[in-house]
Parts: sequence; structure tokens; C-alpha cells
Amino acid sequence: MPSRADENSFRLRLVARSNRTVMTPADRRMSHGDRSRIAVLVDHWDMATEEGWITRQVAGALALSADVHVVTPWGAVASTSRDGVFTLHRLGRPVDPVALLRRDLLLDGLAATQPAHGASLPAGFGALLDEGMHEQWSGVGDLLASIDPNRVVIIDHRNVGALAAIDRFDAGLPVSLLALGSDAYRLACPHFTPLLARADHVLTMSRWESGAVADLRGGPEGVHRIGAPLSTNPSERSEPNGWVGEDEYVLVVTGAGRKQQHKEAELVRILRLHRPQTKVAIAHPDAFCVWQNGRSTSSWAIERHSDMSRLMAWARLTVDLRPGNLFARRSLDSLMRGTPIVVPEDSRAREHAECGGGGLWFSTPSELAWCVDALLDPATNDVFAAQGRSYAEAEYGSTDRFIVRVSEASDLPAPA
Repeated sequence: MPSRADENSFRLRLVARSNRTVMTPADRRMSHGDRSRIAVLVDHWDMATEEGWITRQVAGALALSADVHVVTPWGAVASTSRDGVFTLHRLGRPVDPVALLRRDLLLDGLAATQPAHGASLPAGFGALLDEGMHEQWSGVGDLLASIDPNRVVIIDHRNVGALAAIDRFDAGLPVSLLALGSDAYRLACPHFTPLLARADHVLTMSRWESGAVADLRGGPEGVHRIGAPLSTNPSERSEPNGWVGEDEYVLVVTGAGRKQQHKEAELVRILRLHRPQTKVAIAHPDAFCVWQNGRSTSSWAIERHSDMSRLMAWARLTVDLRPGNLFARRSLDSLMRGTPIVVPEDSRAREHAECGGGGLWFSTPSELAWCVDALLDPATNDVFAAQGRSYAEAEYGSTDRFIVRVSEASDLPAPA
């Protein structure tokens, strides 16, 4: 999978440089020639989400210039082990899912009733948001003392429990923040803004997130849009998916199950009926279906990233009905392969369609049908394909540029 290849690339570069990297004594705990130590504090260490994937890529980039210690409450028991190029410290105190759900529901309610900027929290809401979100980090000070980090990187601007633990350990310790800001209210909620202010560097993914963080911090200083180390594989065009074949088709990605009653399911049905002669390949979470002229064939769900990438590489366009909330990686993957996108108007993927010129966006079913018709026109498709690929490669398609940006956002020298 591309994510594993990216990590292997980080590992190979780390091994190649390990005997010749010379660090400067820029940080207060370093003596000349010592290798910097970075502690990455994250609630959950996995790869299943956009947030988890980019967290691992950031840690991998840091590992090229520093010894990286990932500290997480995740895990059934406390343990320390190697995980690729990282040292992984599991505290064995996972965050209570009920506490996470309560926090998210409270934020949803606040977002529906308050403006994104300038509003103070109702009395008692801060304590409710904190409930169950600090205990998992208690006692981490002893571990940090043994690591003796030059800097910590906190994952998620809502991770106030990690910040409190760091400040108890050393209030002067330099902090970088991978913000993971997915919507305006959660980012601007006054309960979380102290972490945005405490960090001397904030790492962001999208233009929108960078602008929002800069507004909250009073300016762009210390805000770093790092992009992502996305890549393509030429072999994706060597052979099409056997269920779809080489014929022109529209790829639709939906979060709704094949038989689920959902708004997205209705949009999929409209696309099938609107252009019955056009082959429509639909990636449900529980099945993969191909429709044409009222007939369908079905297979197992598309689970591997490489299989989805191959589908995008052969598609005429990708309709992404549920892009990721952070930076819409799947839509970017499509643009990287020269396949234009159609996305919801209120999604994070709109930025890529609009700023990159690689697609269109819709708010109503009729607009969705019009967008698909427009991008199936060969001349229009060619223009959008070229624009989208150029944008995606420039903004998100360079591993080396990503590494440099992450290094700069952590006061590390870029690997030579």
C-alpha cells in the first residue's frame, strides 16, 4: 500500500543518513553532535483514518532528523516497543469512547447555536468537554523525563489533556501542534484555543485550515501548511479492474451501504438513472457494484488503497460523495491520477476542485447531474484533468518537500 511504501522510504532514508547526520546545538537540551529527540503525543496510533495516516507521515518525516518517541494512551497494557523507525510507548490507558462521543455531541450542539468566532462557552461546558479527556495522560511526566525530549509534537488541537501534562512536566518545553482542524467551530472553540496559542509551530493540511489557524493566532507566523506525501504508481495503468474493464466509466465513492436508505444512496440512484448508458462503478463500504443500462454486477467491497487507486486511474471522473474531513485525501488521489472530481459543496474537497481547477462541486441533485455531464465532455475533461493533476502534484505530490516543511515546523534541519 502507498502508506507502507512511504514509511519504507522514510526508513531507508533514515538508515542511509544515520552515520553522517550532524545536528546543531539549537535546542536547549542538546550538546553539540547529539541527535534531537522528539516526543509525539497522540490519543490513538493507527492508520485507518486521514488523521491517523498523516500523523504517521509526520512522525516518519521527523524520524529522518531526530529520534522519535510516539507516546499514546492507546493499548491494553503499558509497553514500549519498536514500530518501524519509531519507539512506541503505550500507556495502557485508552481514551474512553463514551467521553469522546460526549465531547463531539457537545461540540455539535454548540456549533449549531453559537458563532464560530468570539463566543464564550456557556457556564460549565469547559468541565464537560474535559471530562474523561485528561486522566489518560496523568503520570506521563516520568516517561517524558526518561525520553528527555527537545520538543514535543501534540496531535490534534483538542488534545488539552496532553498539553496540561506537558506543562506540568516542563512549562517551557517547545511544542509543535498538528492541528487536525476539520471544521470552523471545533477549531475556534475557545476551550481549545490555548493549545493553538501555546504551540510555537502549528502544522496544517489545507489552505482553509491554514487561514483559520492564522486568524486565531493573530497572524500567519508559525503556521506551516505541510501538504502530504502523496504518490502514484505507473503500474496502476497497466491493467484495469476486471469488474469494470477498459470502457469509459464514472467512479462513485459513497459512505452509504449498498442497501442502506441514505441521502447518498439517493444521489447514486439519480446518477444511474440520469445516464443509463454510461457505466457507473460504485464503491460502497460493503460492496462494489457496476451499473449500465439498468443491469448491475457486484463483488466484494474495495478495501485496499491500491485497488481504489487503480479504479481512479482508469475512471473518466470520480464522484466523491463523502470526502475526508481533514484534507480529502481520496479526492487528491484522483487528481494525482489525472481524473477530475465532483464533490459536495460543503466538503473539504471543494478546495481542491475550486483552487486547483480539477473538478466541480454541487449542492443539489440536479447540480450533481450537471457536473457529471460537463466533465464527461472530452474537451472539458482534458482541461480539468491537466489542471487538477498539476495542482495536486505541486501541493501534495512531493515527499521531499513534505519532509522539509515538517522539519521547519519542528526547528529541525532538513535532511541533506
